[in-house]
Amino acid sequence: ADADALGVAIKDVLEFAIDNGGTTLRDFVGADGVPGDNGEYLLVYGRAGAPCPRCQTPIRKSVQAGRATYACPTCQAR
Repeated sequence: ADADALGVAIKDVLEFAIDNGGTTLRDFVGADGVPGDNGEYLLVYGRAGAPCPRCQTPIRKSVQAGRATYACPTCQAR
């Protein structure tokens, strides 16, 4: 039940991102040379220290193996 709902939510987010051409974070472009438009929907990426749009807790950045992750420690805690 919870796992099924999570699976559906993940699928919905991924389909939405793909429909928007993906997320261009640096210089990536699609095969057609057009950058993805999904970046405008990212609520916390690249916003370390800024208030979470949902609860106002500062966004945290963590780096592991050279890859950054941004998350709200309140809303995204598990």
